[in-house]
Amino acid sequence: MARILYGLMGDSRGHLNRALILAREMPHHEFLFTGGQKALEIREHGYKLEEIPLIETYYKNNSVDVAATVWNGVKTVVGRGAVIKRLQGIIREFDPQLILADWEYFTPLAALKSGRECVSFDHQHIMSHCRYEPPAGQGFNRWSCVLSARRLFSNASRYLIVSFYSLEPVDPVTTEVLPPLIRREVLDHSPSDGDHILVYQTSPTFGDLLPLLESLDNRCVVYGLGKLPSRKNLVFRAPSGDRFLEDLASSRFCIVNGGHNVICEALFFGKPIFCFPIANQFEQMLNAHFVAQLGFGAYSVNPKPMPEVLKSFVAQLSHFKARIAGYNFFGNKAVCTRLEELIHR
Repeated sequence: MARILYGLMGDSRGHLNRALILAREMPHHEFLFTGGQKALEIREHGYKLEEIPLIETYYKNNSVDVAATVWNGVKTVVGRGAVIKRLQGIIREFDPQLILADWEYFTPLAALKSGRECVSFDHQHIMSHCRYEPPAGQGFNRWSCVLSARRLFSNASRYLIVSFYSLEPVDPVTTEVLPPLIRREVLDHSPSDGDHILVYQTSPTFGDLLPLLESLDNRCVVYGLGKLPSRKNLVFRAPSGDRFLEDLASSRFCIVNGGHNVICEALFFGKPIFCFPIANQFEQMLNAHFVAQLGFGAYSVNPKPMPEVLKSFVAQLSHFKARIAGYNFFGNKAVCTRLEELIHR
């Protein structure tokens, strides 16, 4: 048995899900997590967590609220000394054989000051540590995102990136790209071809999406916009693990922003994807870009989408399904094998 310290970003559920998957896939090891906000929920699953601040992303009108996000980041970084010192104490006491950080700011810095290696384990570093051509018109967005990624989140010794698209690392000695992790709960559901559309929104600020959904002939099951009263062809549902997976597995296709976790689960079920990536959120833009590039679906950056944006997509559903069927989206065994190698090294 090894002791694993895991720094966990807590501003989105994707990070939390990835941490839970890994801990459940490696039950013979002892995990201690650090993080805040949604990361606190990991305690409900029987794991220990030390609460620390996080550099949070704020949203407004389906876009990153840059001013609020930067201000939060500045406040968090200014007070980093006390947090890093506390984490150094945790590292001394817990004495982990492996330190991981999922897009979390403080843990790699504490590991560095303690003379310990830290392995970055996330999807986001595909933006800054791999080679690719950015989507058209996204050059500045990429530059600003990569700059902040390298300044704030790239203090690790090694980078393990899990992704549904595999890119060439800039430095293959320190960076590897592996297939994504899939929750065990997903494996309990079998895909079927229903008539409804699954809609999932990372941020509850995309109100202009609703008129587009109301124009569709299909029933739309909507998550992420709150538990609103049903209207026309729209059914709004509160967050729910099994119910969400049932709706996703039996959907005709799905409409999402561009979060990596939900895209991977949709692809695992063989579902074509239409993305409305959140503006100024370059990771979501890159995910949407590769959904289209690989033939898994399409995307739009129109802040007021019209029904026409979905016509071509719906006409190609059979093509998208055939493309998705040719790929492997289950990387649990490969990821755990690699981490075991790093522990024993």
